[in-house]
Amino acid sequence: MENKKTTPKQSLFAKWKSSKVPDEEKPKEEKPAPDPLVPIGKLFKFATTTDRIMLAIAILFAAGMGALMPLSFLILGDFVNQTGPGMAGIDSFASVPPESLTPQQKAEFSKLIGVCPDGKTPKVNIDVNGGMSQIWLFLYFGIGMLVAGYISQLFFLITGNNQGNRIKREYVHSVLRQDPGWFDKAEDGSLTTRLAQDTYLIQDGISEKLGKVIQGVVGFLGGFIIAFYKSWKMSLVIFSAVPFFGIGFYIMMTGMSEATSGSQNSYAEAGSVAEQVISGIRTVQAFSMQPRFIKLYAEKLRKAYFSDVKQQVAGSRGLAVFLFSMFAAYGLAFYYGSRQVMWGQIQVGDVLTVFFGIMIGAMSMMQAPPGVQALAKARAAAYKVFAVIERIPEIDTDSKEGIKDVTLRGEIEFRDVEFAYPTRTDVTILKNFNIKIKPGMTVAFVGPSGSGKSTTIALTQRFYDALAGSVLIDGEDIKKYNVSWLRSNIGVVSQEPVLFNATIKQNILLGSKKDEISEEELIAVCKKANCHHFISKLPDGYNTYIGASQLSGGQKQRIAIARALVKDPRILLLDEATSALDTNSERIVQRALDVAAKDRTTLIVAHRLSTIKNADLIVVLDKGVVAETGTHDQLLALGGIYSALVEKQKIKSTPLLTANSAANFETDISDISEIEESNEESINAELEREAIDTERQAMIIKSDTYDKDGKVSGLVLKLEGVEDFREFEEQKLKSKREEKSEGRKQKAPIGRVFKLMKPTYPMLAVGAFGAAVAGSAFPLFGIFLTKILILINQPGHQGIDPGPFQGVNFYSFLFVMLGVAAGAGVGLQVYCFGKSSAWIAEYMRGEAFKSLMKQEIAFFDQPENGLGSLTSQLATDASKIGDLIANVMGDATQMVGCAIVGFILAFYYGWQLTLILFVFVPLLMVAEYMESSQEMGFQNSVKESYDHAADTAAEAMKEIRTVASLNRQSYFETRYSVKIERPNKMAISSAYKTSLSNGATVAFQQLLNAAGFYAALRLADACIADFGNSFIVILVLMMTAQTLGRGTLFVSGFVKAKISAIKIFEIIDRKSKIDPDEDGNNFETPLHIDGDVQIKDAKFSYPIRPLDPIFSGELNFSIEKNKTIALVGPSGCGKSTVVGLLERWYDVDGGEVLIDGKNVQKYQVTRGLRKNLSLVGQEPVLFDFSIKENILAGAGREMVTDEEIDEAAKIANIYNFIMESPDKYETRVGDAGRQISGGQKQRVAIARAIIRNPRIMLLDEATSALDSESEKQVQEALDRAVAKGGRTTITIAHRLSTIQDADVIIVLKDGKVIEKGTHFELLKLNGVYSSLVQDQNLNALK
Repeated sequence: MENKKTTPKQSLFAKWKSSKVPDEEKPKEEKPAPDPLVPIGKLFKFATTTDRIMLAIAILFAAGMGALMPLSFLILGDFVNQTGPGMAGIDSFASVPPESLTPQQKAEFSKLIGVCPDGKTPKVNIDVNGGMSQIWLFLYFGIGMLVAGYISQLFFLITGNNQGNRIKREYVHSVLRQDPGWFDKAEDGSLTTRLAQDTYLIQDGISEKLGKVIQGVVGFLGGFIIAFYKSWKMSLVIFSAVPFFGIGFYIMMTGMSEATSGSQNSYAEAGSVAEQVISGIRTVQAFSMQPRFIKLYAEKLRKAYFSDVKQQVAGSRGLAVFLFSMFAAYGLAFYYGSRQVMWGQIQVGDVLTVFFGIMIGAMSMMQAPPGVQALAKARAAAYKVFAVIERIPEIDTDSKEGIKDVTLRGEIEFRDVEFAYPTRTDVTILKNFNIKIKPGMTVAFVGPSGSGKSTTIALTQRFYDALAGSVLIDGEDIKKYNVSWLRSNIGVVSQEPVLFNATIKQNILLGSKKDEISEEELIAVCKKANCHHFISKLPDGYNTYIGASQLSGGQKQRIAIARALVKDPRILLLDEATSALDTNSERIVQRALDVAAKDRTTLIVAHRLSTIKNADLIVVLDKGVVAETGTHDQLLALGGIYSALVEKQKIKSTPLLTANSAANFETDISDISEIEESNEESINAELEREAIDTERQAMIIKSDTYDKDGKVSGLVLKLEGVEDFREFEEQKLKSKREEKSEGRKQKAPIGRVFKLMKPTYPMLAVGAFGAAVAGSAFPLFGIFLTKILILINQPGHQGIDPGPFQGVNFYSFLFVMLGVAAGAGVGLQVYCFGKSSAWIAEYMRGEAFKSLMKQEIAFFDQPENGLGSLTSQLATDASKIGDLIANVMGDATQMVGCAIVGFILAFYYGWQLTLILFVFVPLLMVAEYMESSQEMGFQNSVKESYDHAADTAAEAMKEIRTVASLNRQSYFETRYSVKIERPNKMAISSAYKTSLSNGATVAFQQLLNAAGFYAALRLADACIADFGNSFIVILVLMMTAQTLGRGTLFVSGFVKAKISAIKIFEIIDRKSKIDPDEDGNNFETPLHIDGDVQIKDAKFSYPIRPLDPIFSGELNFSIEKNKTIALVGPSGCGKSTVVGLLERWYDVDGGEVLIDGKNVQKYQVTRGLRKNLSLVGQEPVLFDFSIKENILAGAGREMVTDEEIDEAAKIANIYNFIMESPDKYETRVGDAGRQISGGQKQRVAIARAIIRNPRIMLLDEATSALDSESEKQVQEALDRAVAKGGRTTITIAHRLSTIQDADVIIVLKDGKVIEKGTHFELLKLNGVYSSLVQDQNLNALK
C-alpha cells in the first residue's frame, strides 16, 4: 500500500476560534515549607587552597568588569562634550542671526568655523586632538574589559568545575557506602537525580553565574553612582521608568514559569503514556489498544499545547511591555535632559552619561536574578547533597573496625531475632526467630510470600540489623565483624542475576576477594559453575561484553554462580536462583549449585520445591516464625504446611486407573529411577549441545568490546583499571561522533515541515511582520539618539524646544512611538511563532506516536529503537522542530529586517565610514553570538557528558545490593571517576574558549567606538563626511551588529532541528511490515472463527538474528478447536515464538501459520485476527489506569456491561480482592502495576484476557515467577478460564504440574516436535518429557 503523507486538514484558526486557552482552576494547596539552605560560605567547603585563591581573583576581576562598563560612558560623555559643535554641523551655525550674538559668542563662533581643504567650503572645526584622548581610553577600556571578563569567567569556571567534580565523587562514594535500609527509604530515582541534577545545580551556583551576580551588582551601583553624580534630577526622572521594566520582566517570568511548569507536567504525562506503550508494546498490539492510547496521548499533548500557548502569551506581553518601557524611557530621558542642557545645569555629554548610567545600571541588575536564582538553587541542592555526603551509616563499609582476617567455619545462628523493614516498621517480618545452622550444612527456607525467607538472606549479609535478638556467625555477633571483610566471605546468587556492563571476565572477577587471580583459577570456577564450555565458544571468549551478547537466562545465572564461587566463600546464599529458568536450564544450573554447595554452609530460598528436596534441613516459615523443620521426608510425614506446598507442585506419575484401563497402562517408579540415573549423562549432553549452539551464534554475534583477544589472556588476570576504562570511553566517544557526523550530512527536510504548516501560514506571516518591525527598531534607535544629540548641540539651543512636535520634542515622541512599534512587533513575533511552534510540535509528536503504534514488533527489537531512544525522540526531537519555528524563523526574520534597515541607513548617512567599519561589524557579531550561545552551548554539551557518566553510578546505585554483596563499591567509584574525566577536561578546555565571551561584546563595542570615532573625526576634518551623520553610522552599525549577533544563534538551532526532523520523519514515513490498520479486499474480517490452529513447515529466525534460525522448516503440528494444548521444552526451542507467530508479531520466513485453515497473513490484523486472541504472559503488562480500565482494555469493543466485568473478575479469581479494596474497580494499579502484588497483577491480566471472549487463549508462562500460594490462586483462575470452554487454549509452562491435565502436550526441541501426547502417554514413552517430569517430581522421595 502506498505510504500516504497526511496533511492536517483543519485550519489552525478554526481551532483557535473554537478553543480558547482554558484557565484551569487550581485547588488552593498549602505551600510546603521551603527546603533549608546551606550558608553561602559552606558551598565552597570542597575548594582547595588553589581554588580559593583563584576564586578571590575571579571575584576581584568580576567586580572590575562590572565597574568598567558604566565608567566607559563617562568617556563617551566627555567625547561628546569635546566634539559636540562638530555634530551640530555648519548649517546650524549659519542659521543663527548675527545680531542675536554677543561679542563673546561671535568670538567663539569664529574659532569654531573653519574652511575645508578646498579653501572655499566652510566647516565646523573639531578638536581632533582632544577627541583622540577619549579614543585611546575607549581602546584601553576595551582591552581592560576583555581581560577582566576573560579572567573572571575562566577562574569561576575552573574552580566551579573542580569543586563540582569533587562533590560528585564524594557523593557517589557516600551513596555506595550507605546501608540498604537507607536505600529503601530513598525515592525511586532520587539518588541518581541528585547526582545528575543537584550536583550540577551546586556547580552552576558557584561558577560563572556567581561572577554575573557580582558583576551585575557592581555595574548597578557604579551606573547609578555615576548618573546621580552627574545629574541627580535627570537620574530620578529616568529612574521612574525602571519599575516598568520590572513590571514587564515580572509579567514575562511569572507567566512563563507557571505556563512552563504546566507544559512540562503535561509533556511528562504524555511521555509517561508513550513510555508505558513502548515498554508494553506486545500487550498493546495483542489487545489492539492503539486507538485508546493514541487518543490518550493526543489529550495529553493538547493540554501541553494550551500550556505552551499560555507561555507564549505571557512571553509576548512581558516583552512588549519591556520594550515599550525601554524606548519610552529613552524619550523621557532625552526630553528632560535637553531641558537641563538648555537651562545650563548640565552639558550635552552628561545627558548621555546619565542616561546610559541608569540604563546600564538597570540592565546590570537584570543580569543578576538568574545568578541569584542559581545561587539559591545551589544552596537548596547542597543541603540535600551535603547531608548524604556527611552521613555515616550504622552499617559502614568504610569502617576499618571489627573482626577480620580470621578463618570462618560457617556456623550461623539466628537467636530470638525480631525484624521489620525500615520502610514498614509496623509490619514485623521475623518474630522470635530461632535456628542454628552447623558448618557445611545446606539449609532451605520455604514458605509463602512475606514469610521472611529472603529476609534471612539479607540479615546474614548484614544488609540490616535485627531490631531484637542477634545473628551470630561462628558464635560471634555479626555486628562485631568488619562489614566489608564479612561480605567478602559470603557468596550470593539471586533470582535475577545482576551482571554489569562489562566483559564476562570482569563480571566474574568482581566476585574475587583480590583484583588478580590466575587463569587456572578462573577456568576452574567456571567449570564448577558449568559455564566454561559455552563461554569459550563465544566470539570473544571471556572478553565478550555483556551488553552486546545474546546470553540466555541460564547462562547469565551460571556466570553469577561463577562470580560467587571465585571468592571461595565459606557461606553461600542462594535466593530463588532457578525459579525463572526452564526445566533444562534449571537442571544445568542446579547441578552447578549442588557442586557449589559442597564444603560450605549454604542457605537456599526456593519456590520450586524439587530443587531443595535433598537439603540437609528444610525450614518452613509462616508469618515470620519457624513453623516446621526437618528433611524432605520428615516434613512430608508431618502432613503440614510443607506437605501442602508439595501437593500443589506434585506431578501425577500414574493415571487414575479404572478396571478397564489398569491392564493397559503400566508404569513403575523404577522407570523413573532409571531416568534419574541417566541425568548426569543427559546434562553433559545438554552442555555440549549448548556449546555447539553458542559457537554457531558466535558467527553472527559481534561483541562491542575493546579487547579482542577472544580467550583469557595472560597467566594473571586483573580487574579493569583506570586505563582500561579510558580506552573503552574513547571507543564509545568515537562511535558517537561518527553517528552525529552522519546525521549532519543528510539533507534537511525543512521544506516538508513548512508544507505541513500550511494551516498556520497566516499566523506565520503576521509573526514575520512583527519580527521585521522589532528588528528594524534598533537601527532606528541609533538615528533618533544621534538626531537628539545634534539638536541639543546646536548653538543657542535652538533645536531643543522650537515647538510641540519639533526639535527634541519630536524625536522624544518618536522614541515613544518606536516603543509602541517594537513592543507590538516583538509581541506578535513571540506569540505567532510560538503558537505555530506549539502546534507543529503537537502535530509531529502525534503523527510519530501513531506511526510507532503501527510498527511490527521486530522494529522495537532493534537496539537503536529501545525505550529510551524512542521516548527521547518523541520528547525532544519534536520540540526542536517547534524551536525551529519559534526561534529560528523569528530570529532569522528579525535579522533580515534589522540588516536591511540598518545597512540601508548606514550607507545612506555615510557610505565611506560604513565601508571602513564593515571590518569591525563581523567581530561584534561574533562577540554577541559567543556571549549569547556560551551558556547554552557550553553547559548543554558538558551536562550531556556528565549525564552519560552518571549512568555508571546509576547502575551501581540501582543494583546496590549486588554491589554491596560483592564489596566492589570502589570499583564503581573508579569507573565513575574515569567517566567524568572527559567532561571535566572538556569543561576546562571549553572554559579557555568560552570565557572570551564574557565581556567580548562590550569590549568590541569599545574598539568599534575607538575605530569609528577616529575615522569619523578624520573624515569630518577632511570634509569628506558630516560628523553628525558619522555618529549615526556608528550607532546604527553597533545596534545592527548586536542584533545580528544574537540572531546567529539560529544556526545551531537549525542544525539541531534538521537532525531532529530527519529522525521524526524516519519514524512517520516508515512502512510497517505488519500494519494493524492496513485494510483492503485482500484481507478477511470474519465475524467468527472456530479456533483450529495449524503450523506447517514453519521456518523462522528473529530479524535481529537472521542467521540463527528458531525453526528450520521442520515445525509441524495442529490443534483442534476447543482443545487445551501445552508446549514444553528447553529455552530457545521456540515455545514463545509460536505465540508471537499466532499474534502476528512476526511472520514466518517459510511455511505457514493457519487458523481455521487460512493463513494468518490473510486476516485483517486487528479486526480479523487479534480480536479473536487473548494473551496472558509471564510478566503481565498492566497500565497506569484503574483495575476496571485495565480489564476493559482487553474487551476490544465499546459496549461492556458491569455484569460482564464482574464475571470476568470472578473467573479470574480477583473479584474478592477488588471488592475488599477501598476504591473497588477504581483502584489504580500504578505504573506497570507496581501497586499490587504479582499474583494480583496476573489475575487482572487473566480477567482482561477473559472479557475479550477469545476463540484462542494464549498462556505464556503465566505462573512461573510466582510463589506457591500466588501460583495456586492464579492457576485456579486459569483452570476456570479453560473450563469455561468454547475456546482453544495454548499453554506454555516450565512448571509441568500446571499443564499435566492438558488434552495434548507437545514437546519441542531444536525447532521441531519430538514428542506429542497426553501426560501419561508421554510418561510411558520414557523420553524427553518423562525426563523433565523427573527433574521436577516430588513423588520420587515420598
